[in-house]
Amino acid sequence: MRIIVLILAMGLPAVAARAEGPAVAAGSARLTPVVMAVQKVLPTVVNIATEQIVRVSDPFEPFFNDFFLGTPVRLQRQSVPLGSGVIVDPAGLLITNNHVVRRASNIEIRLFSGQTCPARLVAADSTHDLALLQITNLPAGTVLPAVGFARPDDALLGETVVAVGNPFGLGHSVTTGVLSAKNRSISEGTVTFNDILQTDAATNPGNSGGPLINLDGDLIGINLAIRRDAEGIGFAIPLRRIEEVVSRWLVPGKFGTGVAGFTVETTVREDTAEVVVGSVLPGGPAEEAGLKPGTRIRAVNGHPVAHALQVGQILWRLTPREKVSLDVGGPRPVAVTVREMTDEQLIRQRLALQVQELTPALQKALGLPATVQGLAISDILDGSEFALWDLRRGDIIVQIGNRPVRDLPALAALLRQIRPGDPLDVYLVATKSYGGDLYLKQFAVRAIVQ
Repeated sequence: MRIIVLILAMGLPAVAARAEGPAVAAGSARLTPVVMAVQKVLPTVVNIATEQIVRVSDPFEPFFNDFFLGTPVRLQRQSVPLGSGVIVDPAGLLITNNHVVRRASNIEIRLFSGQTCPARLVAADSTHDLALLQITNLPAGTVLPAVGFARPDDALLGETVVAVGNPFGLGHSVTTGVLSAKNRSISEGTVTFNDILQTDAATNPGNSGGPLINLDGDLIGINLAIRRDAEGIGFAIPLRRIEEVVSRWLVPGKFGTGVAGFTVETTVREDTAEVVVGSVLPGGPAEEAGLKPGTRIRAVNGHPVAHALQVGQILWRLTPREKVSLDVGGPRPVAVTVREMTDEQLIRQRLALQVQELTPALQKALGLPATVQGLAISDILDGSEFALWDLRRGDIIVQIGNRPVRDLPALAALLRQIRPGDPLDVYLVATKSYGGDLYLKQFAVRAIVQ
């Protein structure tokens, strides 16, 4: 299956853009709060058109079957489902729904002017239906307009909200409504969401992945879906969950091989958003610098921060041996030096797995013949794509792509050559018991590198 993703952006300027439109005199009644919010957010919105090639029957197939030993001949045609996204970092990072870009083999950004730029998938989470894309090959010094963030959970029932997207491939469109409910429960496939925002703004299928904003023009959610059995009901993933997921992706290890060794969270104290340290990697650079969970971060490299995503906008750019300065309110800032990931850390980061080398003793314990060589899965971490394939502890990774893996350094060396977001074909061996006899099962799975 081949899928081509086409994203139409509202411009790719060297400086922050503004939505174009007719000149309106200051103080005009036409400059309503909705219009002003739309003018602020529209340049940050991208439109996504995915193009999928599917197989169809060829009317001449019986002829080829008769004369070419039954070889099937099939034609292909393209379908074009549509979605949206929003830029969250001036260097060209954007978020959308995972289902909008799932299994995409090619991503291209089409500017409002008609120019195009490629993009790549950096990270995806099917459980939360979110994905992070990066526009690539941007001209040096390009600064894109990025969406602003509301305070987490600062959404008022009945307040006016605006949904921006690309319904039905008609280009940018804007719809308004009110916030009808919070913490709604809806299901998408096998996943159930319990914190969804509900609005009566017309959010058609093409709005998926686009922003839901308040009248300040700040992001409060990502448009998710509409109920097919009800008119005028739309849903959005709330900002709190977006920050929890995306801030975990905006780290050096998602864009290179560095590790800072801490995560951040957004909290609200006395109606003010603050950033605190969520977790600290034992023995990592942040712990060695004295950083502790729960510590409030007031500024990063001299820039005040109030959202975890703002910290992530600085962290993801860092490479090994670079330093980041954290103002935690003490007499001097905390300086964290990014390190190169160890082999074990890299494997955990890229595969969300823990593996161990297959020793003779472990082979015997697992009932494997000596001819099976590889790495045994000892743990499947939260968020691992391999959990979707029903992998188990004790399954053996024998090959990745066309390269066999026998030890941790070999696997780590291979992963250092693969970018997060790339697909990975993993070949495994597992033992199965039938009627008291032990059999070997060989199988392969495809997952996205994390």
